[in-house]
Amino acid sequence: MQADYTRVFQDPEAVAKYHDQTYASGTFSSVVSQRQRQWLRGFVAESFETPPVQHDFACGTGRAIRMLEGLVSRAHGYDTSEAMLAKATELDTVARLHLVGTTGPLPSDTDRPAIVTIFRLLLNASDEVRDRALEFAAGMLPDADAGLLVCENHGNRGSLRHLTSVFGALDTERWFAELGDADVVELFNRHGFEIVARQGFTLLTQGFYRRAPLKWLVPVDDIVARRRWSAKVATNVLYVARRKAPSPAR
Repeated sequence: MQADYTRVFQDPEAVAKYHDQTYASGTFSSVVSQRQRQWLRGFVAESFETPPVQHDFACGTGRAIRMLEGLVSRAHGYDTSEAMLAKATELDTVARLHLVGTTGPLPSDTDRPAIVTIFRLLLNASDEVRDRALEFAAGMLPDADAGLLVCENHGNRGSLRHLTSVFGALDTERWFAELGDADVVELFNRHGFEIVARQGFTLLTQGFYRRAPLKWLVPVDDIVARRRWSAKVATNVLYVARRKAPSPAR
């Protein structure tokens, strides 16, 4: 993992590459993103009686906001990168976009219900940034009735992705971080959240999507990875959490 990961996307060229290459049509990331979109739209429609307000932390190019367009009453995106926010605007992201600092006070909002989304951040972020993200979520969701947090882990340590780091570069030339299920649980617990659901989106790694002899597994992966039992071994996982209810007084 690059030590300056949070600074990489201050560069407009890096942002353009991220959008145009990482999420180009047919790539591993774009396929997983489409699966996430389909599931998340169904989940939000079923989980909220009235359209929630969306607060997307580290919104980047606005991908998670566009996933829920039409299902939320309004959307806000927050990022430390002006270049990312500019790209989100260029992509016609329907949201109010906010430039936030890496330190200092975090925004707050009192409208309910709310859904906080944190996509593609935790894995490569420092512990300080992870804590800041969950601090943001706790501020937007002060109690169990305020709404839900949906957070992505796109490098689950308990998945096939881990084996590629041990036995060879099946996946990528450069290895990034891993984040285990227990790490996510501990992070959420520390900020007063309890996990209420996990959803996996792929059991495979990027290499299976790039290599012709392996691509026949992709449709099977789409079916199997969506099974509830697969979440803890999926390569990409969405966690759904809510604030813990206060303990009853004794």
